[in-house]
Amino acid sequence: MTRWTSRTQQLFNSHLQMLLTVLIVVLANGFAAFHVARVDLSQERLYTLSEASKQLVQQMDRPIVARVYFTHGLGAPYQNHEQFVKDKLEEFAIYARGRMTIETIDPGDDKEAASAAAGFGLQQLDYTFREQDRAELRKIWMGVVLLYGDKQEVLPAVTDLGTLEYNVAAALHRLSTRREDVKTLGWAIGDGEPDFLKDAGPLRTLAGELARKFVLKQIPLGGAGSIPEDVDAMLVVGPQHALGERALYQLDQFVMRGGALAAFVTNTRPDLRSMRPQRVSSGLDPLLGSFGVRVNRDLVLDRVQNGQMRFPVKASGGQGYRDVNYPLIPKAIDLSRASVMVGGLDSLLFPFASTLTVSDALPVGVSSEVLARSSSASGVVANLETLDPVKIQNVLSSEHRGPFPLLVAMTGSFRSFFEARPVPTAEPDAPSVTSADPNDDGAPPKESPQQIEGAPTRLVVSGSADFVANNLDFMQNLCDWLVADEALLSIRGKSAAMPALRPTTNAERAGWKAALLGWAPAALLLAGAVRRRRRARSARLRDAERTR
Repeated sequence: MTRWTSRTQQLFNSHLQMLLTVLIVVLANGFAAFHVARVDLSQERLYTLSEASKQLVQQMDRPIVARVYFTHGLGAPYQNHEQFVKDKLEEFAIYARGRMTIETIDPGDDKEAASAAAGFGLQQLDYTFREQDRAELRKIWMGVVLLYGDKQEVLPAVTDLGTLEYNVAAALHRLSTRREDVKTLGWAIGDGEPDFLKDAGPLRTLAGELARKFVLKQIPLGGAGSIPEDVDAMLVVGPQHALGERALYQLDQFVMRGGALAAFVTNTRPDLRSMRPQRVSSGLDPLLGSFGVRVNRDLVLDRVQNGQMRFPVKASGGQGYRDVNYPLIPKAIDLSRASVMVGGLDSLLFPFASTLTVSDALPVGVSSEVLARSSSASGVVANLETLDPVKIQNVLSSEHRGPFPLLVAMTGSFRSFFEARPVPTAEPDAPSVTSADPNDDGAPPKESPQQIEGAPTRLVVSGSADFVANNLDFMQNLCDWLVADEALLSIRGKSAAMPALRPTTNAERAGWKAALLGWAPAALLLAGAVRRRRRARSARLRDAERTR
């Protein structure tokens, strides 16, 4: 029988301790390889995957390959981008449960790798490398390719880390969505509305982003036939001519069958040559009014919270242009934080906007939510006579003070506006709505049976048509919400942008000034009172000792 000495006992304990330490490290690393835990103190939990992202990647049923094409050794402002991208993808890979692999490639001078990256559609960016007293302009790679079977998705230039999670999740969503399950988004044309595919600028950018997730379709209104059954949501943006009864009927029946509708109605069009507003009639007033919301014929002004507009100014060398804070572009920072559509946004711009009025007697089962209001410093004018920024910089005598609703969302089942009205006939010169069925080529457009009671749907109304081009992030959120794709919408709400600063009022500034100027004298008075009290107490103690 082995006799245990104190030295043997110590050696055994030390070896056992070492063995247990190694075992704990191995088990901890094994556990950490399949489980993620972190402390994220950011307000929007920017550095933690959303539950929607986790569920999305867990549902992928085939292997995913993520190829990160990144140029190494970048400095500001991209010094941390490559590591952030790899960390985010590795977190996705953990929840993919072994079905996602990550490859990091720096094409550099490798022509074959550079050709492969370009073949995927990645874009090279201009970047200035700085070394001591020398600067050199080079082309760099900062893109990601996701491969899923025979399908691929590309993030061509990862320059914004705040939207990285959404972009990756949206790409995975597109990869896993069957072609027949892609939603269709239509927009009305034929009455002066902008054509998203032909108009340059922000609307074309928006159309490009939407085309990655939806089938886009132009819908002429007023002719024969109904809005096709495959259209899931409709956008009506700024009709410049009044829609006829037939067009209203088509929109009405679209909503009755459960189609989601977003209407951006403008009642005032600016004429910047004469600097006078022009009245516009969209013809949507009776239809929207029957659903419970009215676009008022007025204009909102805000001299505190507003956007900028470029105006001609006289300069020494002739005429130039200057960006001016313009009261007729109110900026709404009072947003409904409970709504996933605006939860991650700081503000929205409403150029030449009219106020909204929501009925107090909405149909049973219909609910409304004001998504954006103007500030308390805003005003509204029913008949504004000039657009000159100089003449409207001061409060007008006819103004009524805010805040005012500028953007409203409604959900529920509506009743048809044409419940007690005859079905209007097609306008003679209006184009017919094409059928969604490819087998119906050449056949007359189908007319769906009239519905009086509507299916549950979603409706959004704004009194500014220019709102669409000035709020592209919201428009993408809106389209996701209209087709009820709120999983991706909740991811988009996370933003790394700095929150907007709220201007202080005169009363607040006066209060802060009084506090800053008054704290020092108040502190001296308090210190003097405390010292005087202590001295008096000490004197009383000395007197008490003498009397003894």
